[in-house]
Amino acid sequence: MKKLSAIQILRAIAALLVVLAHAIVRQAEWAPTDQLTKDIANHMGALGVWIFFIISGFIMSYTNYDNFGVSGAPGRFMASRIIRIVPIYWLATAVEIALRLRHGSGLDVHKLICSLFFIPVAVEPGTTAAMRPTLGVGWTLNYEMMFYACFASVLFLSRKKGLAVLLLAMTGVVWVGTFFKPIADTRDPTSLIAFYSAPIILLFGVGVLIGAVARLFEGVHAHGSSAVLLSVLAAILVVDISLFATFVGSYPAAIEWLVTFWIISAVCVVLCAMVRMDDTGWFIQRLVRLGDASYSLYLFHFLTIIAVEKLWWWSFGGNGSWIFVSVAAAAAILASTAIHRFVEQPVCNRLRQLIALVEARRSFRRGGIPDPTRRGAVETTAGAWKGVGPQFGPSHLTASRRTNVRQNIAARRIR
Repeated sequence: MKKLSAIQILRAIAALLVVLAHAIVRQAEWAPTDQLTKDIANHMGALGVWIFFIISGFIMSYTNYDNFGVSGAPGRFMASRIIRIVPIYWLATAVEIALRLRHGSGLDVHKLICSLFFIPVAVEPGTTAAMRPTLGVGWTLNYEMMFYACFASVLFLSRKKGLAVLLLAMTGVVWVGTFFKPIADTRDPTSLIAFYSAPIILLFGVGVLIGAVARLFEGVHAHGSSAVLLSVLAAILVVDISLFATFVGSYPAAIEWLVTFWIISAVCVVLCAMVRMDDTGWFIQRLVRLGDASYSLYLFHFLTIIAVEKLWWWSFGGNGSWIFVSVAAAAAILASTAIHRFVEQPVCNRLRQLIALVEARRSFRRGGIPDPTRRGAVETTAGAWKGVGPQFGPSHLTASRRTNVRQNIAARRIR
């Protein structure tokens, strides 16, 4: 299974939409900015999140297509997700707490504990009421972890039953949620049941369907140039933002427009899932690497924007606000790339090696030899998405080390 560079490029684009949105909204706090511009920025950020959610569902079903009904698959899946998501999120939250304490802000211990364990609480008062954790951008991870748990629970079943149960359950949850928060009310949810039953969770289901169909027709795909793909994606996103600016003009949009924008987001994912392109060019490789680092970019970009803002005010005051947006976005990209390379990857690799060692020892104590068929399926999944964020298993190097450890243990037992 080959790495889908087009999907990684789309992840990079989605992350950049979020970064630009937050940079624009931040500068709007100290520079004259009309309301339409701020609403467009909020829409851009939401667009990036919608694409992220669909990609997340896509990767789930695409990489775990052959793991339904496989013994131990749910546990391995959740372990890989926790390793990938939790450590770097806790680190970003720790940085946020340190900065708040340094500036004299109080620490809400209850909110912090809920934030660390992905429990959506702490409703912010006012007209923009929303459920936000200590690290504001972490609200999407509350949905992610819920979806991971749901996906892991259906891995016990066969593929057809598992996918059917997952999609029907998500649809049912959204339907039940309409009794507590009307579907026409597109404001952020302010209660636990409204949060988990929000229609936005259906985007995961859309991604799951796209991923399953992509695996079913894996040999059928189109070849295209990277320039054409980027041009088409740019055109689609321009159409999306133009529709919002022309016909909506306020945030959040009505439900019928939300559905339209979600369809456009899904089209972007389908396009990138279908296209195979040459990813050897310098610019394309940089975009793919940015897609690899998109999780770090998402978590740390706002902290970087705040740091750049302080330096900007110290150097230029309130002048050149739109140049500030570009500088802040560039700084966020550089910082997140460094965090991904020197923090995120080493930590994840170490934890995967630890899990591999624990599994090897557990196998030795049971006196059994791992099923080579099951191990091959897991290694195929891991290798297919090596370097693709979020990663769903050990790299080839880690997988081979685990295999060698198990083989050595088996050999010693035979002797």
